[in-house]
Amino acid sequence: MNKEETNQGYILALDAGGTMTDTILVKPDGSFIVGKSLTNREDEKTSYLESVGDAASYLGLTSADIHSRCAVSIYAGTGMLNTILTGTGANVGLLVTRGFEHMTVMEGGLTWLGESQAEILHQQLRRHTTPLVDSRNVIGVSERIAGPTYLTAEADSGEILIPLNEKEVEAAVKALLKNRVEVIGILFVNAYVDARHELRAKEIAERVVQENGADVAVVCSAEIAPVMRENNRVKSVLFQTFAAEKTRDQLRQVEESAQNEGYNAPLQTLLSYGGAVTIHYPRLYETVLSGPIGGLTGAQQIAKITEYKNIVTADLGGTSFDVGLVVDGLIGIRKDADFARHRLALPMVALDSVGSGAGSVVRIDDYRRMHIGPQSAGYRVGLCYQYPELTITDVNVALGYVDPDYFLGGKVKLNRDKALAELEQRIAKPLGMDVYKAGEGVLDVFHTQMKDLIRVTMQSRGYNPAEFTLLSYGGAGPVHMWGYSEGTGVGNILTLPFAAAFSAFGAACSEYTHRYDKSLVVLLPHSLGNDEKQRAAETINAAWRNLEGIAIREMAAEGIDLKDISFRYGIYARYIGQLESFDTPLTFDQIHTADDIGRLTAAFENVYTKIFPEGARFPEAGYAVTEVYVQAVAPKPVPVIREYAMEGTKPADSAFVSTREVYHKGNWKIFTVWEMNDLNAGNIVKGPAIIQDPMTTVVIPPGKEVALDKFRLLHYRDAR
Repeated sequence: MNKEETNQGYILALDAGGTMTDTILVKPDGSFIVGKSLTNREDEKTSYLESVGDAASYLGLTSADIHSRCAVSIYAGTGMLNTILTGTGANVGLLVTRGFEHMTVMEGGLTWLGESQAEILHQQLRRHTTPLVDSRNVIGVSERIAGPTYLTAEADSGEILIPLNEKEVEAAVKALLKNRVEVIGILFVNAYVDARHELRAKEIAERVVQENGADVAVVCSAEIAPVMRENNRVKSVLFQTFAAEKTRDQLRQVEESAQNEGYNAPLQTLLSYGGAVTIHYPRLYETVLSGPIGGLTGAQQIAKITEYKNIVTADLGGTSFDVGLVVDGLIGIRKDADFARHRLALPMVALDSVGSGAGSVVRIDDYRRMHIGPQSAGYRVGLCYQYPELTITDVNVALGYVDPDYFLGGKVKLNRDKALAELEQRIAKPLGMDVYKAGEGVLDVFHTQMKDLIRVTMQSRGYNPAEFTLLSYGGAGPVHMWGYSEGTGVGNILTLPFAAAFSAFGAACSEYTHRYDKSLVVLLPHSLGNDEKQRAAETINAAWRNLEGIAIREMAAEGIDLKDISFRYGIYARYIGQLESFDTPLTFDQIHTADDIGRLTAAFENVYTKIFPEGARFPEAGYAVTEVYVQAVAPKPVPVIREYAMEGTKPADSAFVSTREVYHKGNWKIFTVWEMNDLNAGNIVKGPAIIQDPMTTVVIPPGKEVALDKFRLLHYRDAR
């Protein structure tokens, strides 16, 4: 590496999964290197530095060398999710409109979220979601502001019906402080229309907290999620108060470890709907699903450089299998996401998941039924390493798919004999089967779970699988691609040399962006006159300008030059009478006239007919705009996938490693083994074969082959 290159900025992007922490180290020319370490959940800063150091070692550098020349470091992971799932967040207090004290217990009747079909059908099996706040810490306060309605109203939206009882607020805060709450949330029913009562209650709460010498933050729903549907909004407030601030402390430790090595910028993380923000972002709960988002962002980049605009992503890691869609180059967004058995008022990338990964525990119950997951070994891998239970990785090692001496490039040694012995003891003997056939049966069940999820994800949305390319990634994705892709009916199947760190690559590709949403109700029936359309336009414009102002203030506070900020605009709309609104991105930012309203409704019609058949249109009903949003975007350096000169179809002799026996589909077969880094664009590797890499393994069964294109993307297909 020359002197000029070492003096330029690097980009770091990390995905801290349940098993591995993956690093993409982007060099100044846009090319990148992959690093990896086992995730240390108890001390994430340690695995962060180890993973960065692993990537740096390929350049003959240390993590400190990289940090001292690093322009951007992005860290995505599942820390907040783990806090939610384990119930280890803050002790929260909550002020609500009097009469709504039980909303956190009733949960809008959504007790079935995240339950299996059997549990949903049998009410006696159903469990309430673990609460994020003690019901004794939810206190009602007298107040009421009128909200919008589609019907004739007795009061105008935003009119004060019951003034805020400030003495009740003061008494409630004192009671919560006696209960030793660590953070206080405030949610009043129609605060998204007019936040006066919430903001005044916050002033009082902060004064009382200060007078009592306490260190307790106060969070308003109008500042966190100014949108309708208070049941969803309260979950957003609780995620912010219960988990986000604790997660921020963990991220600060990672940031400090980087800054101690010379990094002189804030650490960034990913929003659940795509885009990067600093870890000091006020609505940090919006990063709750930061880890898996990177894969979809990366898939969007693949769609840009290839002819494959429709992609179904298949992310198989150590703990889960996540499936998402990129349709016509765009990522799907869910407005009210169901997440960890909670429904939030949060835009979130649409992902379907099943709790099965390479680290998933495999067991036989007393009725001789097989179960895979959701318990996972995480960084302890399986019996072949440090975990006391049998996992999918143990099966792969026992059957020969995974080389026990080349895990993480040989840095971690696995015990094949122990994996094989425990597979026989725990699975084969209880089922009365040969040990290798039992292992094959485990993989069949495992692959079927994943195939079913891929089919449901596409077919439930009305898509034809033949029009989609399956993109396989994650540390275990290429290992099992041969199994879970079979029979899905997809048009093409791809994986990548850096599949194990593809989510980190996507994180590096993400834009620096903030998103701001605000609920409103603007009805646009066909009978609307020009004057009424003008007023509707002014209402939407005013909401956009307000959100722009918030974006400018927040991004300026983060050090973004105002001249670098650009905006994108959109609405959520539906036909009057429908229950669901649809995300409608717009190509314009001002609405002034009746003709502009026509452009707005035409944009909605365009979106609607991409989701549903033409015959489902019902413009005669008129339209309802239920929400507006603004995305503020600032430039950020990103990696590039470079093109290579096409070589011959025959791999170089130096790429050949050895041969290995693998038990595949009932027989032992000799698989050739090839080194990933020594394969060139244009090469074709015919099965039975294995392409090994320090980060992952690509399995190519008999009758299949992998062809490398000009980007060195690996096309898995029938042998030709």
